[in-house]
This record gives sequence, C-alpha cells and structure tokens, in this order.
Amino acid sequence: MKVLMVGRSKSIAFKELQKYWGEVSFVKPPQLVKLKRYDLVIGQEPTLRIGVYAYLLSKITGSNLALEVHADYLESGLTALQKRIAEYLLRRCSLVRAVSWKIAEDVKKLGVKNVVMIPSIYVKTDTFRPLRSHSSRKPIILSVGRLVEQKNFPLLLYAFKKVKEQIPEAELVIHGRGPLEKEIVYLARKLGLENFKLITDWLPEEELAYLYNEAALLVITSRYEGGPRVAFEAGACHTPFVSTRVGILVEVAKHGVHGLFAESVEDFSEKIIMMIQDADLREKMGENFRRLIIEEFEWGKAIKRYAECYLNYLYERDVRFRS
Repeated sequence: MKVLMVGRSKSIAFKELQKYWGEVSFVKPPQLVKLKRYDLVIGQEPTLRIGVYAYLLSKITGSNLALEVHADYLESGLTALQKRIAEYLLRRCSLVRAVSWKIAEDVKKLGVKNVVMIPSIYVKTDTFRPLRSHSSRKPIILSVGRLVEQKNFPLLLYAFKKVKEQIPEAELVIHGRGPLEKEIVYLARKLGLENFKLITDWLPEEELAYLYNEAALLVITSRYEGGPRVAFEAGACHTPFVSTRVGILVEVAKHGVHGLFAESVEDFSEKIIMMIQDADLREKMGENFRRLIIEEFEWGKAIKRYAECYLNYLYERDVRFRS
C-alpha cells in the first residue's frame, strides 16, 4: 500500500502507521512531491492550503482521496469563502474522517455521505502516567496549547484573576507558542497576574508529563477543538480538567466524573477554585480519567483502529470495483 499524507506536520503516529500501511510519504504544501500512483492521498484538513493541494495531487496521480477534519470549525470557525472551499472538497473525496461525532454530523449536513468518525487521540500511557498524588501537588493551574485565538486564553487570564482573589498562592502556567504571545503577556501584566508563567520552549514528552504531574488541574478555554489531545495526556497523569464543551472530550468525558465543564469567566473561576480546594476529588477524577484513556485511547490500540479503518475502506472499495 502506498499512502501520501498532506498537512502542516507529520502525524504523531506516522511511524506506527507505516507498520500497517507500508510505504507512507509526507508533504507539507507548497513543497513539491514526486508524482506517482498512490492507493490513498490523505489531506489533514479541507482547507485552501492543504485540502486543495491534496485534491490536486489525487487528481493528477489518479489516487483515492481522504480528507480529515480535525477541529470543530465547519459551522462557525471559517469565513464564507473558506467554508465554500471546504464543502467543495469534502463532497469530492472518497472518504472523510471526522475526529468527533459533532464534526461528523456537521460534515453530513453538507451532503457528504462517506464519513467515518475516528478520534485523533493516541496516548502513550507508559510515558503519560501519574508520578505524584494530588495531596502533594501545589495549586498550579496548567494550560497547554498554541497561542492562537482558537484557544481563547483571555478567558483563562480573567478567570485566573478571580481565582487569585480567593487563593492568593495559586499559580498559572501556560505552555505553548504562537502569534499571540505578546498579547497574552501584555494582558497578564495589565491584570496584575504575578504568579503567571509562560513556557514557549518546546518540551519533550517526558518533561511535559512531569509538568502535567506538577499541576492540580488542566484548564482548556478553547472555542473549538477536535480533541484536545492535551486533556487526555494530562488525564493519563491523573490530572483532571476544567474545560469548555469542545471536541471529543465533551463526548466521552463525564462532567463530575473525569473533570468539569464550564463556560463563562465566573463559571471557570468557581470550578477552578472548587477543584483546587479538593485534592481528593481531583485524585478520584484523575483515576477515572486514566481508566477511560487506557480503555479507549491507549497509543497502540487507537492507532490500530485508525489504520485498519482506512485499510478496510480500500479493501471494500477494491472488492466493489472488481465485482
């Protein structure tokens, strides 16, 4: 089997996918690629840069095209032109992968029928594991993600200001990099957030796992997501979340069991305070979340589910063609 993946960066499962698919290549637009016949061209997003490039490559090489939608942006996260481009591409590919049921339904509303839901959450539970109990953790609020508008970090900063009024020793750590770094630092200073730290250096997995274990909880204020993967990495370390209702997280995690969902600044601050003040609750939620992750999103199991879905699709298509 010959597969070409088109995207911003290689899938974190790239090496493992080669074990299932055989010859797997990757190209980042507008880089050129040697043209040849592929069994499947996979575009990571139905966008102008990635989706159109993958579509053209599939047409030129006579290959099957699969497009993947990795975030919940089809209804409100695109301009009118971007949405028209996405609709055009999604209706003309062989298979669409949605990473949550909500995204799958949004794709189907566009008249696309060949849609499969395969989460893009693969967690190395031997790397991301609990290293310390919550009774020994400091009141550290952690958030991990790109510094972009989608992540809505101002909501987190305003909520943290209210948390500080009740818990002066609380700390906020944001790990990420992106175009809004200066704006986030400026707002933190404007709000007088002294116990705030921004980590922009890229951390290897082992150090990131340590950071998850230092935190009392992970906070996600995103407007839309596909996962987010960081919630599951943290959960594997027994670190529960307070999050907006986004991605696959809201579909598989239960409020009050694996973490808490929130909306407004006041809602986030109240739930963060409650969680920080109850180490036993955080420990229980973390244990529950890790069990769920091992059952559904363990690295090898989740990648196998993804790889075999595409293999089965190509096999069934080949059978239909031959008959």
